[in-house]
Amino acid sequence: MKRLIIVTGSSRGIGRSIALELNRIYDRESAFLLLARDLDSLESVKNQMVIDSEAKNQIHLVQIDFSAQYEMTDYFSILKNTFTSTQVEKFREVIAIYNHGTLEFGSVSLIAQENLRQKFETNLFSIWSFLSALNLFIPATLTPKQTHVNISSGYANEPVANWSGHCCARSARDMLFKCFALEQPGFKILNYEPGIVYTDMLKQACQFSADYKEGYNNGKFTKPEDTARKLVEIIRGNTFATGSKIKF
Repeated sequence: MKRLIIVTGSSRGIGRSIALELNRIYDRESAFLLLARDLDSLESVKNQMVIDSEAKNQIHLVQIDFSAQYEMTDYFSILKNTFTSTQVEKFREVIAIYNHGTLEFGSVSLIAQENLRQKFETNLFSIWSFLSALNLFIPATLTPKQTHVNISSGYANEPVANWSGHCCARSARDMLFKCFALEQPGFKILNYEPGIVYTDMLKQACQFSADYKEGYNNGKFTKPEDTARKLVEIIRGNTFATGSKIKF
């Protein structure tokens, strides 16, 4: 296999659609690593990918709870246990999509009273640790052609009352990838804002926002497969400035 493609949070929603679209486009000689909590849903994604690629891609699944406080060394071990050194040496390209995350609601004070560290573990620290582990596992000296995409949010740049947990975590994620772009100028690094997408997370938001509920019911928002298709077009086009942010 000449290409490694990683998608976190790939069992449903945007992550699932991204994995399927990448598999549709890169349907030969690609090794996929899909990570999420729901193994049954991951198996469903894998089965569809096998059909779409006519079994010409390798698909590896890892069941993982990103809210657990894994260290960078734990993520490194996951990578090492999944791919042999011989496989890694053959990779000529790496595409990694950091999609997993949760949506948190509540005032600044209320969020602080809950398990604040666990929420940031899921939405920031796990991504930081996994990104670092991957950068050590497959450094630029081994595979210089690498694309790393953070699935961002419009609220990374906009303060919203009672959305502090989401706003702060997403803002920090964007900055993390901007810094990484400066440290690895040979890579292509992107913060991608997928739009307001029909997902379980959007259903959650509808419980707290009349505007979201109205838009949801009136079909005003984006389908996961549409934003996934747009992202893959951006990756394939490869014309974006590294460290930039692109909106759907």
